[in-house]
Amino acid sequence: MGVGYLSMNTVEWVICIAGAAVAVICAVIWFAVRRHRRTTPEPTTNPGLILPDAPSAVNPALLGALTGGKPGVRDLMFALIELAAGGYAVLNPLPRQRGDDQTAGPSGWQIKRTDKPLDDLADFEQTLLEAATPSATLADLFDGDTIAHALPEVRSAVEHSGWFTDAQAHRSAWSAGGGLAILIGLTAAGAALVAGFRTNPWPGLIGAALMVAGGLLLISLARVRPSITVTGEQARTQAQNYREWLRGLQPHDIVPDKATELFGANIAAAMAFGVQAPFAESFDTAIARHRAWGGQSSVDTDWLQVPPAPVARRVSLLDQLIAEATRLSDRGGLSD
Repeated sequence: MGVGYLSMNTVEWVICIAGAAVAVICAVIWFAVRRHRRTTPEPTTNPGLILPDAPSAVNPALLGALTGGKPGVRDLMFALIELAAGGYAVLNPLPRQRGDDQTAGPSGWQIKRTDKPLDDLADFEQTLLEAATPSATLADLFDGDTIAHALPEVRSAVEHSGWFTDAQAHRSAWSAGGGLAILIGLTAAGAALVAGFRTNPWPGLIGAALMVAGGLLLISLARVRPSITVTGEQARTQAQNYREWLRGLQPHDIVPDKATELFGANIAAAMAFGVQAPFAESFDTAIARHRAWGGQSSVDTDWLQVPPAPVARRVSLLDQLIAEATRLSDRGGLSD
């Protein structure tokens, strides 16, 4: 009887100690992985004026993914603006009817594709432009299936960029490890109840609960963003440098005969990074200074069909395009 009692009691304490060990190991793994995800390289300074260290061939729609976001409807609109500035489309804000509040912005947007070939564009870019052939309104893109098709395409572009480890394998590994720990914990709980039927089952049950808790910690890691690769780290650092360059652009950095080219090449990225206001202000200040000195300077935006206006006003209209797209995505259940 004494030997049996000792044997049963031993089982309980073995389960308790094993459960504590599993929980500690899982907690250490959880903290280590979370800490690694939060560690981001500091951007290096990028002195110099000519084009910054922008990631090679990175569309503005993908920049958010490098800085911790997930591509959504707003990012597709940044891609659309980039396409228009690159000569693939023309954006036309539609006027409001007489009697409407004219300060409320355009009543809608018309997108007209140009005849520039689409051969070298990404799938999501081609999807947007093919829907605008010969022209379409922004609402048409949402009412049809254009945006619904483009969203998985832009997310697939991130997955195939080589910036992050395979998301499916990442989720499967943590889910499998966590599930195994939970299964062992539940089995241990059953063993603890049987072994402790005539004694005290609580040490074993506590150990089993610790195993289950450890398994849940591992499963929670399946929702953590996959690890960034070496290529991704390099691209992210370049993107951070690019953002700082855009934010720090000064009026004296803008050469008059290059102003249009500089603006068109960078406005979509400036909007993606949220630095479009100081970016536009620098152009307006530069234009005013050049004209005050007797020079001729302007930023031409033939791709944005609006009367002559300050650069900041034109950028404000593009902000309204993003806002309208967000409203349409909310209405259609396509929110980011």
